[in-house]
Amino acid sequence: MSGAAAAGPTGPHAVAAIDLGATSGRVMLGVVSRGRIELIGAHRFENRLETREGHLSWDLDALWAEIQHGLSAAHDLALVRGLPGLSSIGVDSWAVDYALIGPDGERVGEVIAYRDDRTDAVADRLAETIPATRQFALTGIAQQPFNTLYQLAADDRLADLPAGTTALLVPDAIGFLLTGERRTELTNASTTGMLAAGEAAWSPEILAAAGVDEGLFAPFIAPGEVLGTVRPELGAHLGIGEVPVIAVGSHDTASAVLAVPAREEDAPVAFISSGTWSLIGLELAAPVATEAAHRAGFTNEGGVDGTVRFLKNVAGMWLVSESIRQWEESGARVDLDDLLAAAAVVPGNRFRIDPTDPQFLTPGRIADRVRDAARPLGEDEFPRTPAELVRCILESLAETYRDELQAACRLARVALPDRLHVVGGGSRNALLNQLTADALGIEVIAGPMEATALGNVAIQSRALGAVPDEPGAIRHLVRASVELAGFTPSSGGQGER
Repeated sequence: MSGAAAAGPTGPHAVAAIDLGATSGRVMLGVVSRGRIELIGAHRFENRLETREGHLSWDLDALWAEIQHGLSAAHDLALVRGLPGLSSIGVDSWAVDYALIGPDGERVGEVIAYRDDRTDAVADRLAETIPATRQFALTGIAQQPFNTLYQLAADDRLADLPAGTTALLVPDAIGFLLTGERRTELTNASTTGMLAAGEAAWSPEILAAAGVDEGLFAPFIAPGEVLGTVRPELGAHLGIGEVPVIAVGSHDTASAVLAVPAREEDAPVAFISSGTWSLIGLELAAPVATEAAHRAGFTNEGGVDGTVRFLKNVAGMWLVSESIRQWEESGARVDLDDLLAAAAVVPGNRFRIDPTDPQFLTPGRIADRVRDAARPLGEDEFPRTPAELVRCILESLAETYRDELQAACRLARVALPDRLHVVGGGSRNALLNQLTADALGIEVIAGPMEATALGNVAIQSRALGAVPDEPGAIRHLVRASVELAGFTPSSGGQGER
């Protein structure tokens, strides 16, 4: 079963957003009432990596058990609020990883993680058959060693799969466990390195080069379409009934960008999905699959309603959190808010690093690496205090954001927008937001922090008929649901317009 949802609730209703990250997961209850979304945490849990069958893998069985617990908890929370339970469920997660589901519904082997080393050198080998420039022209996706394309090319299980086996990306695999239906959601499919740029179709040339049969994949489903209903025996076991499961922007960044609280005059929308890493770019109507974009390291990921997220993945608060971890391992007690407050008052523009330097990708003594890499802009030799070091990191990040957003605009041939929207956990970092406004010379709008869950809930609500199916309606709903903070460039801003 798939297709549009039937006309849905006209009054308050509750939906469950299953949101899986690479280190943790959660089930959120979204209550939509009087033109606003209220988010309530139902259940949070750890996401664990383990070595199984010789590969670094996700414990999908543990995730599934936690998800079931979370759905029951979300249902109970809805009842407490006087609602009749859940009206629907949506699932989003990280990208690129997949489960192999046999014809009988049993999983074939483990869900191998993108951090596993099986893809080492695979991209280079595949480039001998189909050059990287050709891959980008066909798909618009930057070549990353963990792309699903390279994982499948390295997967020695494919040669012996039972007929009828399907490769389902992680949120699609959860959808299968919920409903028994096999589908491939388009926003996540776009990240695989195999989907034709701007199309709802696999690239035959890419699949042929990798030796992957198109029959391995399930039919496509778009955000807002109904995947199916919760299996009767599962719904009875969880006490939630046969609830519709609606496809959302199942790549978490797709849901997060959907919840950017932009207005129509903001087009094209400039955004940063900010957390451990920062995804910075533009929301466009069509991909930018030029060789210049390829050389610059940008990628084109599918968004909700046929949009394209033209973006680059750059360093984020990882450098700060890893520095704090080093200091705490040395016995110091560090409070992030206190550290940021101290960084805000120390003199600025004294040091710089390149946050994209590969030396910062791996964990371990990051504070020492930042100090050693810091380039003095004046007479000081290196950052001597944690506050000075964090100030160096944040100023360097802000300048990187400036350079990458300006590059995105040049490549897309659009003017620099009047404002930049920062969503996700990093939107709470007032110092970084102000430094970014100063560097770019444009306004920064910070929030919402819970963008992924809001986007997940909003697309479900639209599918249920509770949100108008018209341009800008979801973003209007988000703006009505959250408090935003604005940061205008100070008089010393460095932006170029």
